[in-house]
Parts: sequence; C-alpha cells; structure tokens
Amino acid sequence: MYLEHLTTFINLAETLNFSKTAVNLNISQSSVSQAIASIEKQLGVTLFYRSRKAVSLTPAGQEFYDRVKPWLNEYNKAV
Repeated sequence: MYLEHLTTFINLAETLNFSKTAVNLNISQSSVSQAIASIEKQLGVTLFYRSRKAVSLTPAGQEFYDRVKPWLNEYNKAV
C-alpha cells in the first residue's frame, strides 16, 4: 500500500467528493479512483458507497479512516 494512496483515501474520506480530492491533491479524478480501488483490493473490503450523486464511507471505510488518520498525522509530523 502506497503512502500516496493513503493520503488520497484520507482526503476523499474528508471531502466525500472525487473531484475535490483530485483538485486538492493535484491529480486526475481517475487517479483518485485507481488509488481507492487499489486499497480496496488489497484490503478486500469496500471503503466507500458510490452513487451518481453521493459518496459516503462504509462502516469498514470509517474504521479504516479512524485507524489510518492518526498514523498518517504522526508520520507527517515525523517527516
């Protein structure tokens, strides 16, 4: 799992918007989708509910966010 993918996941979990996440991270929307798909494949769970109008975290996505966010904050402080 790449650090950039985790950063993308955190941003998407906070914005709940693929387009905003892409703009925030200066990457394409398809890169956001690919990063999330990669994490979901590695974990074997769905992290987001997606529809044409909305994005929301699944219970597994919320748990992953709750565990990864503090770790990523500590990592960023250390670096």
